[in-house]
Amino acid sequence: MKKIILILMVVAQYCVNAQVAIGGNFVSTKNIVKVQDGTKGVILPFSNTYTGFPKYNNASPDQFNDYPNLVGGLIYNKADDQYYKYDGYAWNPARQIQGIYQPKGSRLGLSSGITIPCISFGIGFCFAGTTPTYLAPDDKSQVLVDNLGLKSTGNVSVKQNGIYDVGVSLGFTGGSFGAQIGVTEFKLTLQVKYTASSDWETVVSKTNYSIVFIVDTQGNKTSSFSHTIFLPAGAELRVVPSISSTSISGGALSAYGTDSNSISSYIAARLIKAF
Repeated sequence: MKKIILILMVVAQYCVNAQVAIGGNFVSTKNIVKVQDGTKGVILPFSNTYTGFPKYNNASPDQFNDYPNLVGGLIYNKADDQYYKYDGYAWNPARQIQGIYQPKGSRLGLSSGITIPCISFGIGFCFAGTTPTYLAPDDKSQVLVDNLGLKSTGNVSVKQNGIYDVGVSLGFTGGSFGAQIGVTEFKLTLQVKYTASSDWETVVSKTNYSIVFIVDTQGNKTSSFSHTIFLPAGAELRVVPSISSTSISGGALSAYGTDSNSISSYIAARLIKAF
């Protein structure tokens, strides 16, 4: 009986301190599993598309259900050739500049949009006198967080000198009706006001197009881009949308707007290096 107890004690002690080594016999108390091989790789779970990810739910605002027990999970998406990490709320792609738990990042949603009316008679004209406001309340289920404190009273302003990776996205909704054939241009411009007394300066623009044939029902478009830029403390950011039409028209009316859905419309910034 004493021998059995002794054997059980030795086995229990071994199990408590056991290390697993794959590809070699060197183990360390610093890890539980060690993979040591310079010629072979490790294949993690993968999916052909994000709709096959665990907890996918198209009805959810961020397309995934919340599940704290899956925090830290990794999965490879073959569709866009990158890994995704689960943060308790959604699967976030590795090549992104925003995330709920990114301490040096913010992702702001659209709190108020604008309407852009257009009229065409031979050539198209559109009128946009205001800019959308990216000051929506934080909402982790929609991946909206302001860890950089960019939201100020009525504007988006930088609080610290540094190099930032800024991403902008804006969804356009609506369409046109009339006798016209041509192309509608959806343009998105990021502007910066470096000091309170300076003018707004254009940093970068992105254009998307919709082909018009008699009736434009393809108004739902999204323009987006990312840009790396140095921003001083106090600099303000804004997004200027514009629409123009190049078409042959005998007369047409259009009404476009901005999509408030945070999947389509947001401004995100990540502090790469502070000064």
